[in-house]
Amino acid sequence: MIRGGDYFKLGLFVIGGVALLLVVLFALGAGRFFKKTYIMETYVNESVNGLELGSAVKYRGVRVGSVSEIGFVASKYGKKAEGHRYVYVECTLDKDLFGGLGNKPAEEQAEDEVARGLRARPISQGLTGQLYLGLDYVDPVQNPALPIGWEPSHIYIPSAASTLSRVEQAVLGISNTMTGLEKAELPEAVKSFRRFADSASNVLESANGQEAGKRLTETLAQTSKLLARINALLENPAVDSLLPDAAKTMAGTRKLLETSGGDAAALVREARETAASLKASAKSLQAFLTSPATRKQLDEMPGAMQQARETVVELKSAATRLNAVLGRVENLTASQQANVESVLDNTRQLIENLRELTGEAKRYPSGVLFGPPPSKSPLGGQ
Repeated sequence: MIRGGDYFKLGLFVIGGVALLLVVLFALGAGRFFKKTYIMETYVNESVNGLELGSAVKYRGVRVGSVSEIGFVASKYGKKAEGHRYVYVECTLDKDLFGGLGNKPAEEQAEDEVARGLRARPISQGLTGQLYLGLDYVDPVQNPALPIGWEPSHIYIPSAASTLSRVEQAVLGISNTMTGLEKAELPEAVKSFRRFADSASNVLESANGQEAGKRLTETLAQTSKLLARINALLENPAVDSLLPDAAKTMAGTRKLLETSGGDAAALVREARETAASLKASAKSLQAFLTSPATRKQLDEMPGAMQQARETVVELKSAATRLNAVLGRVENLTASQQANVESVLDNTRQLIENLRELTGEAKRYPSGVLFGPPPSKSPLGGQ
């Protein structure tokens, strides 16, 4: 039988135990109640089997949060996400994660880190099959963000394919390649290659093959000599200045073409037209030389050339005689210079007289022909 004092002690014991339990719970979880956190979300386009609520979220191997929700984007964003089969993963992150990466607010700092290649991907924990969500940097070009048509409600970190998914894709690619090889009749191709190798061996063992081997050896020896000469040429110090000079020449040529502008284009056009004209002239000349009339004239050309040669000889002798005559005339002119001058004076006087005579003839034509005019009678005489 329990006495009244025992009930009181039992009550105190129960109350003390409950109070102690509350103190322990508060000591273990008080920090979580007052700790500031961030909500992050990502979308995974593969199976997340093994990723559960409470799974760790690690940034480069350091735990920074846990998974707080797993579902589908269609359930989260409704009609905006229709047609997408992404898995929605929501995480609770420690406030010190993005705060320790920069001085910007968490949302802006997260955008900067995403631009640098920060991605979230499921990672397996050994052989247990359990997954955790890893945050790490990858090549943003090779790991672009999934296309979405809605505005994320929280800090958004795009996802990247997991290592297991990549292995599966690689195995699938190898399997497809092997299937393609089987369809391409690989055994038959191997047999064909063996037949080709046997044929090549027979050819090399024959006399023609040995001759071809000798020629190939000689060719390789000549190639070796050529390479040795090229190396010796490249070792010349003048080659070091050759390339810069060539570059300067090309730069000068380019500058000349750029400054010449339309003149260079006109010059090229005129050169093309000239080349076309020369080509047409060459065709006409070829047609002229191959014509029967031209051949006949060329056959008669030796006689004409002989006549021309004789004519040139005669012209040469005539020029010699003319030169002698001119010399005599010059000598005669020099010896008779005084007489020539007197003749020229008389000729000048004669011209003056003729000028006066013609003037008189213009004034008195009858007087020139019949003599002087009759004298006039005085006025009033008998």
